[in-house]
Amino acid sequence: MMTRTLLLGLGILAYVFFGSAEGAEGLTSGSGGSQEEQAELPAHLRWARRNPDRRPPPGARREVRPEDKRWLMREYRRQSKPSQRVASTWLLAYVGDDEVFRLFSEALRLGPGSRRIDGSEWGGVRALLHGMGVMAQTNDQAFQFLVGAINPDWWRKERKWREISEAPGRNAVLASVAVQVLGLSARSEAGVILDRMKKEGCNYVSPKDPREHRNLNTDAYTAKLYLEVSRKMGRDAFRYGLFGGEFERLSKEWKRSEQGLNWLEWCCPKDRWPDMWEDISAYFERTERTVE
Repeated sequence: MMTRTLLLGLGILAYVFFGSAEGAEGLTSGSGGSQEEQAELPAHLRWARRNPDRRPPPGARREVRPEDKRWLMREYRRQSKPSQRVASTWLLAYVGDDEVFRLFSEALRLGPGSRRIDGSEWGGVRALLHGMGVMAQTNDQAFQFLVGAINPDWWRKERKWREISEAPGRNAVLASVAVQVLGLSARSEAGVILDRMKKEGCNYVSPKDPREHRNLNTDAYTAKLYLEVSRKMGRDAFRYGLFGGEFERLSKEWKRSEQGLNWLEWCCPKDRWPDMWEDISAYFERTERTVE
């Protein structure tokens, strides 16, 4: 069980956090809105209208333009539940200007729709944090937001919303997601932060509540992987889908590099988790057959 948990943090965690892998889905699924209204919209916005609770496929992300912002912001505000804002959030992230940053920042601080959410709304929260990571490539405010959000104590002070029947540890969970998406920024400053986390350690225990604790090592490893790949691919690494062939090839290349193995040894020492390292080797072999 421990091995399986660690594997999720070593790149495969992206599957869980960002959603299921892209299939053959195009821009025609779902339904919603009148036929006349749908006909007036470009295909990627029609997709968002019909599928508000779903992560847009690469085809929709490729088509986002700055002039889409007004429609997307209206669509975002038209929905009251975070889970119904997933599509508009993802697409707005690729616009990524200061107005979009303020929208996302307010939602993450004050409440993504209301001050009380239930567990089914977490897809919308994750989409907002992912959007911050994408925006951070070009938006300094988004990057600085993440610099604060990687610390669970920041969430404890800044977060004004709560989950219904919230269990201890939610601030640390939010911080772990923020650490991962820091790697989407492709910024050299993110590399400095991750290197410092590696040097100083990432085992967090809240000074206010000892029940709130989390080891962020696997999150930092995942962020480093994203960072190294996004430096080579740019925004396209995440615009076209995390598990596309080029991303997978560069991901595997880094995992096998001296730097990647060094980070893996720090994250999950081989002498403590030899069976996990064997699983990682098997994963490499599987991806070789499917990617190359």
